[in-house]
Amino acid sequence: MVRLSATHPVNVEQVAVVADIAPHDHDYYEVSVVLRGRCRHHTVEGVQELERGSVIVVAPGGVHAFSRPRGVEFINLYYLAEWLAAGWREQWAERGLVPLFLAQLLFRRAERPRVAVFQLEPPTAAAVANELDEIQRELGAAQPSPLFVKASLLKLLVRLSRAGGATSEEFSPPVWAVMHGIETAIENGRPFDRSAQLRAWPVTADHGSRLFRRATGFAPLEYYQRRRVHHACARLLDGERTVTQVAMDLGFADAAHFSRLFRKYAGLTPRSYRQKYAADS
Repeated sequence: MVRLSATHPVNVEQVAVVADIAPHDHDYYEVSVVLRGRCRHHTVEGVQELERGSVIVVAPGGVHAFSRPRGVEFINLYYLAEWLAAGWREQWAERGLVPLFLAQLLFRRAERPRVAVFQLEPPTAAAVANELDEIQRELGAAQPSPLFVKASLLKLLVRLSRAGGATSEEFSPPVWAVMHGIETAIENGRPFDRSAQLRAWPVTADHGSRLFRRATGFAPLEYYQRRRVHHACARLLDGERTVTQVAMDLGFADAAHFSRLFRKYAGLTPRSYRQKYAADS
């Protein structure tokens, strides 16, 4: 069983598949690279033949399965998207990274597949395997460096997004401005002023909300509340802050309001989330 925690929001392991694996999903992102062997990979989009250098990116909730394994071995990367998504505006500058490795957390678009499959050229496959080995060694250290792990992970995701040919999902300037406004409000613990943000659009506020929903899958206020919860998840992994402190930092009126909203969007209470990813789990 994969264990992710506050001190290890990333994990790397090598897995040998010797029998069929039934359809399943995860509540975290999984990136699998085939090191050797062959097998079949099943998703709702169809069946792919995997071989050395094949890459699978499975977003949370993505269902997939394996069959007919023939000496196949993977090196798997797992990470908590909430932990990685705190600085997603900077990551957006790297074309394709956010659409491939974070978009399922950030946006709701029915047409976006939850499982991506692509093939690496041999030199890139070797470099990716080496970088995963580096992350795995650092995670196995007595006191792994969070900075080393996150920097290495971002470098790896950039390499994979380039190899996968992922393209950046472009937003219109008004939509992008609202998204930036939402992130800025959250980072500063301020409420999101929908009317003020949409006033700059050359359309009515209601029409602006429809354009935003069409682009992201959410109305502006709903997106703001979801992103507050994502930021809360990342802060709850920091054991130095109490749940009340996290609520106050993010501008909630009280811990009870924070808990209700967190449960609505995360499916569990803030304390349950912290316990789920406790450092000693």
